[in-house]
Amino acid sequence: MELRQLVHFLAVAEEKHFTRAAARVHLSQPSLSASIRSLEKELNSILLIRNSRRVELTEAGRAFLPSARRALLAVEDGHAAVDAVQGVLRGTFAIGCIQFLGVLDLPSLLVEYHRKFPGIKISVVHDSVDSLIESIGSGMLDMAIVDRPLDPRTAQMQSLGSETLVLAVSAEDPLAQQNSVDLAQLQERNFVEFRADSSLRARLDAVYAAEGLHRRICCEIDDISELVQLVGKGMGVALLPPGPIELSKNVIGIQIEPAITRDLVLATPSDRPSSPSAKAFLQLLEYKEQESR
Repeated sequence: MELRQLVHFLAVAEEKHFTRAAARVHLSQPSLSASIRSLEKELNSILLIRNSRRVELTEAGRAFLPSARRALLAVEDGHAAVDAVQGVLRGTFAIGCIQFLGVLDLPSLLVEYHRKFPGIKISVVHDSVDSLIESIGSGMLDMAIVDRPLDPRTAQMQSLGSETLVLAVSAEDPLAQQNSVDLAQLQERNFVEFRADSSLRARLDAVYAAEGLHRRICCEIDDISELVQLVGKGMGVALLPPGPIELSKNVIGIQIEPAITRDLVLATPSDRPSSPSAKAFLQLLEYKEQESR
């Protein structure tokens, strides 16, 4: 088995199309097909199902995909480690995060990271916590900044701090004149909620269950910026971190009782050491945390 075969397999698996995959790896389509057939022959198993429109992974292909990714990452990490010894840091750094981190200024960190290590290509991915943690396990991400709840067995966790949620209401809402509001007062109000598979949603569901309360959800959305806009137009209220509310002129944040906090953590792989590029980011993050104390 050759590394180039793994590169070719990964390209087809991710593009789900031979023509696009061939362009990605700078091969003709017949050459790419021959490389995949050779890999399948060596593994004695069909990895891909081909049709005129799309390519799908077989069960064997899905089982092989994480190993192929890890093998290529190991080679990339090896090159980066040698470069690091020679005083030059290159390679890639892939980080995932949820929307609106609040306690962490990720854009500023990434700008400083890029200035220090211009040879590293940075990739930032936004997704649900479960998907981000899964991508760490598969090797697609070096780390992720997520909120609880999540399964602590799936990755190593480092606390980044917590923030208190507020009730987001339209500036024209009567509640906007209050300094605080009790959750029990909101049972007849319409709520605009973030995506159902989010940890934020799970945290709110747990609090409401513990208080013996319910909330009436009129809309679900997967973009917090758009969620805030809907609140500002009066569709409903929402329980959110303060950050996205502060960016809107039409939305007011009100303290809620009982207080609900959101804990942010940095998740890193539990089954492999961090790459040189990831270690460099961790060192920068640690330095910034010490500087802010």
